[in-house]
Amino acid sequence: MKLVTRHSSLVALCAALCALAPEARAQCADQSVTLKSGWNAIYLEVSPEADASAVFADWPVDSVGVYDPASFLATRQFSAEVETDGLVPSPIFMWNREYREASSVSRIPAGSVCICFSTNAAAFEATVRGVPAAPRTTWHRSEGGELLNYFGFSVQDGAKVLPADYLAGFGDLAGGSLLRIGGRTREDPPSRLPLYANDKVEDGEVLLVGSTAVSDWSGALWVSPMGGLDFGTNAALRTFSVRNDGGSPRTVALELRRAAEELDGRVTFKPAFLRWRDTAATLTNATWNVIGSFDAHGRAAITNKTLAAGETWTLTFGLDRTALPAGLERGVPFGALLAALDADGATKMKAVVPVRGESAGLDAASTAWPAGLWVADVALDTVSLTKDSEFAESGGVLKLRLPLHVDGEGKIRLLQRVVAAGTEDASGNLAYRLYAGSAEPPATATTAMRISSVVLPTETPVVAADPDFSDFSSGLATFRFVVEAGGATSILRHPYHPQHDGLRWDFATPAPSGDDLSNYKWDVKPETFSVTNEIALLVEFDGGEAAWNPDADADAVCIWSFEGLRREGPVYAIGPATVRRVSPLSELILE
Repeated sequence: MKLVTRHSSLVALCAALCALAPEARAQCADQSVTLKSGWNAIYLEVSPEADASAVFADWPVDSVGVYDPASFLATRQFSAEVETDGLVPSPIFMWNREYREASSVSRIPAGSVCICFSTNAAAFEATVRGVPAAPRTTWHRSEGGELLNYFGFSVQDGAKVLPADYLAGFGDLAGGSLLRIGGRTREDPPSRLPLYANDKVEDGEVLLVGSTAVSDWSGALWVSPMGGLDFGTNAALRTFSVRNDGGSPRTVALELRRAAEELDGRVTFKPAFLRWRDTAATLTNATWNVIGSFDAHGRAAITNKTLAAGETWTLTFGLDRTALPAGLERGVPFGALLAALDADGATKMKAVVPVRGESAGLDAASTAWPAGLWVADVALDTVSLTKDSEFAESGGVLKLRLPLHVDGEGKIRLLQRVVAAGTEDASGNLAYRLYAGSAEPPATATTAMRISSVVLPTETPVVAADPDFSDFSSGLATFRFVVEAGGATSILRHPYHPQHDGLRWDFATPAPSGDDLSNYKWDVKPETFSVTNEIALLVEFDGGEAAWNPDADADAVCIWSFEGLRREGPVYAIGPATVRRVSPLSELILE
């Protein structure tokens, strides 16, 4: 069968360059491949670590056509010719043993179909190691049987299924007979062979399937993200979802699998590194679930759930970095594989994706939640003249930013200014520290970031929280400081009063009309008052936080009271806030 695509030489060049792009380091799986004598079509569920020449070096083939069934999911925005239809990357690449310089494929993406002629008289078996990805397919409409789709089957180990059962979710879109390629003559194109009624398929087999419409149906289970969970060097939470596209209820089982190899021998992945919870249940149950140990086959069951047709199941996975070996420098990789399985449906489908992360190069004990630098973005929009008065909307919204730091012992400090500064090492990694108070970053620092609060009227650049009314892990932090009447930060200070009326503070000269002395706390004007400020932050954590789970943000309420202005008591300003954890460093350098 010949697939014809319209593309310019520029598009072909771009596609070839994309094929040459190196694969990001991730966890690998092994796939067994069997070539029968003659023509074969193989579905690769992994993107091989090695380039195409290394993968096919030992195969008894002279050339391989590599077809990407998902290639039409992406379009290109330019062309050397005027085109009315959307441009797509070329779906077919070729590898030739004798003419390597003419080959158009280097890296093979997961989900590709490899078409080749095996010159062996007997079956040939090989193992391909690479990074797996969830299946993705783009279906094209079959017109008169001339255009058929290569569809690969991702089936659980050792299982055999009827193609009609596997394709049941595709419904009426599957048109015509199911065919497989065959043929024993290399000079002739592969033949189309019909399937018998009871013929079954195994993992990695490919059939030619017609379609009555364009579609993106990829199997009974739609898994996202298709490239797996990447925690990088500092992330702790990632979302994973499975949608039942099978057309009828089915039970989906999730399991963790040991990777084919450890990318670095210094970290042996353990299921205890991960936690999970059903996102839909977190409103009533925020408890994180643990995963048992790997069994003798390198697998650990996570959970299962029965999904109705079309239902999506979303989970949140958390990575416990505190369980990693101590003393790892930044960038040491680790990970495993996450498999979603059709546990009771006739499809026996599987979708395997990598789970990976890298060490942050920081001591986990010194970066454990909630320690670190937090920033509260506050919008004060409600006021009360006294504690017993009704609250009312203010005439405007006062927006301010409050940096605060939590150290390893739970001590909380409100900061006027904090600077994160560091120097890159020879590998380009930035080792930074936090400076506040009178401490200044070293002159050798190459990178610095400053966070300031410009409306915090305290002459003390660091305000410690009241230990009796502060526990940040429980969502409470209270700070108190006094603005003295003669202090430099007092906006009521008489010589600098913005509405200075020219009268002495002791009222030796007449007060202006409307200036009611009974409003003030003392028989003197406000310019001489010392005002006690109390800032309380009530943070609404969701209840699932732990030392390993550094939630990066949460909603909060800020209550700012001013005591010393009125006889009746404090004046209150209240408003919503959000708090964000911008650094996990528990150490704060103050001098």
